[in-house]
Amino acid sequence: MIEKSVIIPEHVNYLMTLIKSYEAHFRKNVGSIDINIGEIPILLAIYADEGLNQIDLVKKFHVTEANISKTTKNLLLKDLILKKIDSENNTKKLLFLTEKGQEVSVRLLTFFDEWKEEIKGDISNDEMYAFAKTLEKLYINSQKSF
Repeated sequence: MIEKSVIIPEHVNYLMTLIKSYEAHFRKNVGSIDINIGEIPILLAIYADEGLNQIDLVKKFHVTEANISKTTKNLLLKDLILKKIDSENNTKKLLFLTEKGQEVSVRLLTFFDEWKEEIKGDISNDEMYAFAKTLEKLYINSQKSF
């Protein structure tokens, strides 16, 4: 018999509520930054791994090539990223941040840290670390579904 305290749908609801809280915090604090909530993970992925390409982003976020193409085009028009042709493969375009993109990424990460501290409450750093590691394992295991 499944113990009621570990029913997955309730935990999914918790995760969805966390995401909504995260989005609300960004919307409230993003202010003058010209970026929408859907562009943030793409920009931060490029920040974390400059030189990746659009296919890398498709695989990472499990979205369509058209979605990534549109998002990267918007980031390009906002002067947050630039595309460079791969010297080893002329058909591959690598993604990098502009100086403005670097600055925006740092501001967004600051917003994230503020949000995390806001919701963390009395949860210890050890508990947060364990939670992050558990989420990472769930993420890795979920990749088998794609």
